[in-house]
Amino acid sequence: MPLKKMNYTEADLYPLLIEYLGTEYNLKCDRINEKFSKKGKGENGNKWLHPDIVALQAVTEDWNSLVKTCVQSGDAKMAYLWSFEVKKQISRSTVRQYFFQAVSNSSWANYGYLVSASIPDDGTMNELRMLSALHGIGLIILKTDNVIDSQIMIPAAFRAEVDWCSVNRLVEENVDMRLFIQKVASYYKSGLLQKTGWSNDLLKVESN
Repeated sequence: MPLKKMNYTEADLYPLLIEYLGTEYNLKCDRINEKFSKKGKGENGNKWLHPDIVALQAVTEDWNSLVKTCVQSGDAKMAYLWSFEVKKQISRSTVRQYFFQAVSNSSWANYGYLVSASIPDDGTMNELRMLSALHGIGLIILKTDNVIDSQIMIPAAFRAEVDWCSVNRLVEENVDMRLFIQKVASYYKSGLLQKTGWSNDLLKVESN
């Protein structure tokens, strides 16, 4: 679903990112809408708390049921969690603000990414590479005219353990995150991936 208009919003990028992640990496994604968060912290109080998109990578989805049972009873990983902070454009004037927002919002996950549709040739990429080397947040360039041409420019550093304390805070603050973690918990418990109810499914309905 390419974006033909030039004056697109950040929200217009969410379905493109979800399409890319589902197609290229088979991730099951959910949109985390900060409008559904508790309002006790005031206006923009949750700006540096919630990522825009979260995703489940079901490692054992297609494995033999016997192997799944072994994984469930041991310490092996059944899934990895991904987190994404999305921006229309990143420039030298905004790069550190946006990067550290991604650090704040996404460092709890196995893989955390900053996503942008536009990065000018003004030294911003060099700054992003330096910051990524220090903090582990990766970078995805989202191609609005042909989403399949999007690419991971800087791979995120793998975090072996999810920061479940941070996840708990997100779950307590936001109903979208709570629903996402319910699906993650169901997968860990049963070994069966919920087939519907993901944001990926909404894209399929809208395209029909």
